[in-house]
Amino acid sequence: MENNTENKTFFRNISRSNVFWAIVSLALAILLWMYVTSTEGVEVSVTFSNVPIEFLGEDSLRESSGLIVTEQDRTSVNLTLSGARRVMNKLTSNNISATINLNKMYTDGRYSVSYDISYPADVDPDSVTVLRSSASVVNFYLDRVVRKTVPVMGDFTGNTAEGYMAADSLSFDPVVVTISGPNATVSQVDHAYVNISREGVSKTLSYSTTYDLVDADGNMVNDAEILLETPDVNVTLNVLSTRTVPLDVTVIDGGGATRFENAEITITPASIVLAGEAEVIDATTKLILGTIDLSSFTSDYAATYTIALPNGTENLTGVNEANVTVSIRGLSIRSFNIPKDNISCINVPEGYTAEIITQTINDVLVRAGEDVIESIGTHNLRAVADLSGITPGSGNVFNPIVKIYIDGFPTAGVVGEERIYVSLNAENEG
Repeated sequence: MENNTENKTFFRNISRSNVFWAIVSLALAILLWMYVTSTEGVEVSVTFSNVPIEFLGEDSLRESSGLIVTEQDRTSVNLTLSGARRVMNKLTSNNISATINLNKMYTDGRYSVSYDISYPADVDPDSVTVLRSSASVVNFYLDRVVRKTVPVMGDFTGNTAEGYMAADSLSFDPVVVTISGPNATVSQVDHAYVNISREGVSKTLSYSTTYDLVDADGNMVNDAEILLETPDVNVTLNVLSTRTVPLDVTVIDGGGATRFENAEITITPASIVLAGEAEVIDATTKLILGTIDLSSFTSDYAATYTIALPNGTENLTGVNEANVTVSIRGLSIRSFNIPKDNISCINVPEGYTAEIITQTINDVLVRAGEDVIESIGTHNLRAVADLSGITPGSGNVFNPIVKIYIDGFPTAGVVGEERIYVSLNAENEG
């Protein structure tokens, strides 16, 4: 019993001794070192997936020979490598690569080239063995680099807000762009394409944008090796305001007729649809085709007018002319002869006398309401010639227009134009 107690005391003292634990730690470190050193030298094999394929000298090849790598059949390979464990532990798929040197290639064409394995600087290539690879060669094509200028085109595939319309085509600045790259793909490019697909557009759009390259059939040409020497273009979509604008004529009342009481006016078409800048369209409430003098015809009038548009506007209707007819309603016409006694001249040039040659103005057409026309007599009519615009010359005969007054009947009027013959004579002659 006494021996057991002594043994327990002995082991308790040892476990509390620093020297004991130092000896134990040293022994374990030696064992771990012996294990590691014995295993680091063991040959192991490791498979690395998606090891990138890199071309050496691509930039210099493009600059010196105008060649570029295209149609590369793979961008990575899978490699199974073997070597000492301590070496393999340094390798990953990100720090090794399959490299192809382009420095001795000078002509375009197809190539099938084996690759070298590039390792980190602290790994000796001779210490690694390639056991397997997913591909032993890389197939590619060296193509000539070419430059090409192509036009910029585009479409608006969105929509405008109500009361607005987009112009037929987009405008671009610049109108052409320059691209460069492999001849095989650059030759397919027909034009640069811009698409605007915004909704509810109510004002002109103008901004800088990128573009796509497309072939003659509108298919995208995608090649990362194509360089856009003109990376962006400015595109403008003109958005116009639209409005239905009525057509009208200016009417001069006369000959006993007024527009709103006696003239029945028909205009075909009655209106057109205009498009233009908002401020111009907003200011255009109607379009005047021309002027019609109601005293210039007896009962009916018809004419075709060209539709003149405000500057900067477009006629969406497509009709460039309008037909106008006017019919006089509710009035009667009667013919009168005005005798010389009822003809006079005013504003006779100073120093001259006027001699009225015309003896009678025949077939003067007077138009008025039926109840009024019956009350008018020849004595109510007088013709007055204003000579203020005449340059006198002794013995010369002039043919001025006369204004005919119908005294006592302000609602009656004369249809058509009447003239008389007058001679001017100097007062001191004879």
